[in-house]
Amino acid sequence: MRAPHLARLLALLALAAPVATAAPIHTTYLWHMHQPIYWPERSTWNGTAYEYAYETMSLGHSQNDLGTIFGSDDRVHDYQDYPKSALSSVLDLPDAGAQVSFAGSLIQNLNSLGAANWNGKYGASWWQSYRDAMAWSTSGGRRRLDPVIVGMHHAINPLCDETVFRRELQAQKALMTGTWGSPTLSQGFFPAEMCFSERLIPTLVAEGVQWSIVPDVHIARACADYPFDARQDNCDPPNKADQVNPAQGWYYAQSISRGVTTKVPAPYGLRPHRAQYVNPATGAVSSLTVVPAANGMSWNEGYGLYGTGEIDAIAARNDAANPMLVLFAHDGDNAWQGGYSYFMENVTQFSHAAAGKGYEPTTVAEFLADHPVSPTDVVHVEDGGWVNADGDFGSPQYINWNWPLVNSTGQFDIPNGWAEDERNWAVLTAATNHVLTAEGVAGPPVAARMADPTLPGTTAIDKAWHFLLAGHESGYMYYGTSLDMEVKATLACNRAVEHAATILASAPDTTAPTLWLPQRLPWNPGGKGAGAMWGWPGGTGADMTQDFWVWTFAHDVSGVDTVRLVYRVDADGTNPIASVQNETYAGGAEVGAWQTAAMTRRVFPKTNVFNNPSISFTVLPTVIADEWYAHVTGLTDVLVDYYCEAVDHNGRIRRSPIQHVWVGAGNVTPVNPAVTWEPANPSAGGTITIHYDPVPGALADNTNPVYIHVGTNNWGSVVTPDPAMTWNAATSRFDHTYSIPLTATKVDFVFRSAANVWDNNGGADWHVNVSGAVSPPHTIDGTVDPGVAVVGACGGQNVYADYDGRWLYLAVPKSTTLDHFTFVSIADSTALRAAPWAKAGQVTGYRLMLANESTNGWTGWFDGAGTQPSAGLSKAAGTVLEALIDVTQYWASAPATLRLAFAAYGTADGGALTSQAPCGDGDGALEPGERAVVTPSSALAVDLASRAPELRLRLAGAHPVRGTLDAELDARPGEAVRVELLDLQGAAVRTLYEGVAPGALRVRANLAEGRAVAPGVYFLRAVSGARTASRRVVVLK
Repeated sequence: MRAPHLARLLALLALAAPVATAAPIHTTYLWHMHQPIYWPERSTWNGTAYEYAYETMSLGHSQNDLGTIFGSDDRVHDYQDYPKSALSSVLDLPDAGAQVSFAGSLIQNLNSLGAANWNGKYGASWWQSYRDAMAWSTSGGRRRLDPVIVGMHHAINPLCDETVFRRELQAQKALMTGTWGSPTLSQGFFPAEMCFSERLIPTLVAEGVQWSIVPDVHIARACADYPFDARQDNCDPPNKADQVNPAQGWYYAQSISRGVTTKVPAPYGLRPHRAQYVNPATGAVSSLTVVPAANGMSWNEGYGLYGTGEIDAIAARNDAANPMLVLFAHDGDNAWQGGYSYFMENVTQFSHAAAGKGYEPTTVAEFLADHPVSPTDVVHVEDGGWVNADGDFGSPQYINWNWPLVNSTGQFDIPNGWAEDERNWAVLTAATNHVLTAEGVAGPPVAARMADPTLPGTTAIDKAWHFLLAGHESGYMYYGTSLDMEVKATLACNRAVEHAATILASAPDTTAPTLWLPQRLPWNPGGKGAGAMWGWPGGTGADMTQDFWVWTFAHDVSGVDTVRLVYRVDADGTNPIASVQNETYAGGAEVGAWQTAAMTRRVFPKTNVFNNPSISFTVLPTVIADEWYAHVTGLTDVLVDYYCEAVDHNGRIRRSPIQHVWVGAGNVTPVNPAVTWEPANPSAGGTITIHYDPVPGALADNTNPVYIHVGTNNWGSVVTPDPAMTWNAATSRFDHTYSIPLTATKVDFVFRSAANVWDNNGGADWHVNVSGAVSPPHTIDGTVDPGVAVVGACGGQNVYADYDGRWLYLAVPKSTTLDHFTFVSIADSTALRAAPWAKAGQVTGYRLMLANESTNGWTGWFDGAGTQPSAGLSKAAGTVLEALIDVTQYWASAPATLRLAFAAYGTADGGALTSQAPCGDGDGALEPGERAVVTPSSALAVDLASRAPELRLRLAGAHPVRGTLDAELDARPGEAVRVELLDLQGAAVRTLYEGVAPGALRVRANLAEGRAVAPGVYFLRAVSGARTASRRVVVLK
């Protein structure tokens, strides 16, 4: 019988260690200091740079409590004297020292506080103690406190454009020389959040960096025999394409309080090596030294007094000729590791205890000088950050700053989904292209002026880079939707684009598109997934589909024509470090020929798509990149190289780096499939019966009941609550029959148990295409559709409505400080009932209510019984609260008359009726005569010929529009009409029809022909004399 995975791991750990001669393990520290620019908008005080801490604090621009952040007693000392005091206590040890990474954004913030002598806590020479400690030397004449380079704005460097990364380094270096009082720069680098990728190496080398700190776990995970366990690692397993380091046999496991177990081979995973990157176009190799930080030990050392026990446990494995270096790397300004006890007690106690055991406290520079790494000692470092980030735990996709696109229910949805961090990357990608294009015209920035544009001689390109770099601050994404974090990248990018525009106004575009690093889901197609993305499975993880998505963002000032996915299959399934054929576009005999797949363009939304009340986009981005995606199918048990290639309107090409993925065998055609449905090709307005068998499915075999989570159109509409499926004893499976809405183009579903254990098809969900869908005549995006009439008004509150006999369109005021309710009735009832949500007074009976809560912006539908329906209903909040009801689906008939009323109440229980539309009599009740009456318009005709002669415009074909726009116009016979497409500024993009109308008129136009209409939002307008009719139209590629 095969031993369980954990038992095999423990057996490995119990192996007798080989005997080594008594030679020192070395120890050292990295203390990371960082605070972001909390309001990266143009300064009110200097009018040129972004705001620094003292101005933001004084003007109250950020929701963050900067007084507490910078006023903490420990931080005041962390940023001024604790590190010096700590090192002064170990000067008796000849080489003892530390590294500090001090982000440029923090330097600028402290300069502003020091210049103001803020609260007597910071002075103009706040940096003096750091300079003093940097002047102390080791026995080899190297700095005891080494200020290693870090990106100025703490970006997640592997996800940045390579030029952005280089400018981050250049701006940081420009600040460091003045701050630390020396032109001599460190040769070391600390990546923010320890997020490293070998793609960074060429830029680091070009900027004078000779060694970089990396997480030890990402050398370990790249070993062929890494002992993965889903409940220990809490993130995706390493992809087999990354596991090219030799098997090690013995791994030191440490379970830390963060909630993860690190497993690192000693000595291999705890000593410096070389790592390399191969230029895919030229084959040139760039290389530097990678210094692994001991992630597990670092966590423990930073959260309590630390002895030598964990080092003692691996000491026998040390190689005297190639010793281990235990690097404790963590924040120096947060939690216990930023406090008095850490710096004043822990550092000296541990360092002297280590020396007493024969270990040698040192610095990285001193260690590398004493023990240089052989140029042939090359390892692979898997992408990823440190394990410290909660929920990320060292994920190779950097998911804390890069959660994939999801639908409104949180299910992954690459073609149609949205996520706030991905939106930030789309904004950053577009802004980066504008700045790069401007640099192509104006030349590169001056580093000092890019860091501080208040310096004399600053140019527009310096200012553009100044703001763009600030927008890449990782903290804006790490803290998710808290406070005003999600708008800050937009503030910075808008200013960057503004400065770039002054250069681009009359200059030609000579720059290729900007292409964000292509992303992949799942990480291990045909393999396993684990961690937060897949519901924290145990064992070896959850099964992943073989098919996978690749997506990216692309932008070009002149427009992007195409993006394609280019991939090839490796000949033998291996990619040895000694060979570079997999790393170059040219390839060789070890790889197959390149194949291509077209990627689909999607105009990526700027707005708060899911109306998340914790997000407040008070400013929208000037530019945003389009999403491009492809679905890769049909591969199994192969190693695949791939990249993306973007071409702009001028024919300029940008290629992404080559990435690698192993596609496993998976289980794509099980003998007894868990999920089936009938009919195979359902139609809108019909039904689909879905069957689920938990035995071959992901749920436990004895799961009962099974619930289905079902909706339509990529989760645009969802049935709530989840229906319980019916057990079919004859087939030993669960069944559910679903009535498909007339507007559905796709039915979406997943399954769950009562304990909320999910089977979501390995993250892909199940989607069944539906034929015969009818497009609604309105776009629900939170903006009043043009041409819709006000049917009720009172005191500045307007109710807009349009009813064509099937579709009832509503637009009402969005809640701010009051709770809002919109009532829909289908009968002229005079009966009164209690006001909803325990409000004061009474309201006329209703069949449907749309509620909008003031405290969090939540919106939801309720029927007269208080349950929450979803079929045939949609809504969106923006400048107004918009809604659309498919009346024939919801009520199974089309009432001849509907009655509407809007009411606003105080938010507390017992809150009074404060305002209403139409107007009432002021008695605190919403009575029968205080409703607007709407009836079907002439648009509901049996056929075009019988329609009444009003000028009325409606979309007849699929919407959003892909290719052909299909519209119908009702006009008076013999009158002259013009039908045209307008952009959002009102400029005519294309005239679709101009002439005499026979009455009912059908207009069709292929928007992709001739001068193609670019994807975006437009208005379709019909004009006849003084009369007009219009409809909002969304055009997709």
